[in-house]
Formats: sequence, structure tokens, C-alpha cells
Amino acid sequence: MYRFLGWLNVGLLVVMTAPFWLRFLNTHTLRLKGGAYGKTIKFLRTIHKPLGAAILVIALVHAYLALGAFRLHTGSLLWLSIFVAAVLGFSFHITKKRPLFAWHRRAVLLAILLLLIHLIFPSALYYIFG
Repeated sequence: MYRFLGWLNVGLLVVMTAPFWLRFLNTHTLRLKGGAYGKTIKFLRTIHKPLGAAILVIALVHAYLALGAFRLHTGSLLWLSIFVAAVLGFSFHITKKRPLFAWHRRAVLLAILLLLIHLIFPSALYYIFG
């Protein structure tokens, strides 16, 4: 079950980041306008915030099922980076201060990097710190 939840989180993260990478692809290659593309981006932006909250909760359940207790792990660092990204995104939503949005994006990039480390070498912290 914990594997399913882990891959569910990966899928949710792909959907959550889709407005960013779809816009990038559209700007540089596709050049679509309005229509289904616009509706898709609008829908993805609408579900972005609830999916962020869902990822935080599902990741905690995933960690509990996989490890049985809190342990310092690459997944712990990943969850922390997603939490920081969520706090920064929520803070931007409330205050509309652009630097918070820039830091939100940076935190998401860090989360994606930590996700790759978590998927490729989940016991990296045990290996480094013994």
C-alpha cells in the first residue's frame, strides 16, 4: 500500500506542476491558444492548492506505512521541502508578494530534486551518516 501512495504522490506532483511545464512547452514549441489548452490550464490551477494539501497528508501516511515511525530519511527531507513550498505558496496567495512566489518555485525545484534522490537512492542519508 505504501508503494501505491508513493507513486500517487509522484503523479499528483506531476499534475500540480503541469501548469508550469505546459506553459513552457506551449511557449517554446506548441504555440496553442485558448480553447481546450486554456481550459486545461485553468482547471489545473484550480486543483493546484487542494492537491498540495493532499500530497502533504498522503506523504505522511506513506511514510508511516513504509517506516512505522518518524526517521530521518530522504523522504523526510522531501516532505519538509514540500511543506516549505506549500507554506510559501499559501503566503503568496494571501499577501500577493512576488518574492514569495519566486521562493515557492525554488522550493518546488528543490522538492523535485529531493524526489529524484528519494526514488533513486532512498537510503542516502543512512549511507552518508551511518
